[in-house]
Amino acid sequence: MKRVFLFFLICYGVTMQASAQLVQGTLKVKEQSKVELVVKNGKAVNLYADFRDSRYPILFNFSCVDVPLNDEKREVVQFVFTTTVKRDGKVVGTAKRSPIPFFPGDMLIPTETFDFISILSNLQTNAPDHTSEIPKGSYEITIEANAVGVKGRVQPATLLVKF
Repeated sequence: MKRVFLFFLICYGVTMQASAQLVQGTLKVKEQSKVELVVKNGKAVNLYADFRDSRYPILFNFSCVDVPLNDEKREVVQFVFTTTVKRDGKVVGTAKRSPIPFFPGDMLIPTETFDFISILSNLQTNAPDHTSEIPKGSYEITIEANAVGVKGRVQPATLLVKF
């Protein structure tokens, strides 16, 4: 009897694992998961312009398995986008967005999704003639997309900026 119970327990575990909802994907900047950025004049507004002008496109790609279909018969997964900014190895700012729904596939994501321009431009109090200046240092910006209620992982991207 114990063997039969154990057999059914193992079968149940394998079945549950096989039917688990799963997301896999990547975030890339300029087709790389780790990229060095060059910023003109050390100003956040110039970095923003480079993203706006597609010098550094952010590509978000994901696929999913066994995600229930919505009422339109489409797979939809909600993601929370998180940004961490480090200066000389110390965290100087973080931002987390409310969940945003996405369909699987490839998509370009605007820089505003991650709020790192805002974090960088507010690291110091700027006089009007020095608006958006970023203090000198080495910066590491990590951008992440975390699925809500679904297992799996989207590989984050890292931006390296030196002034």
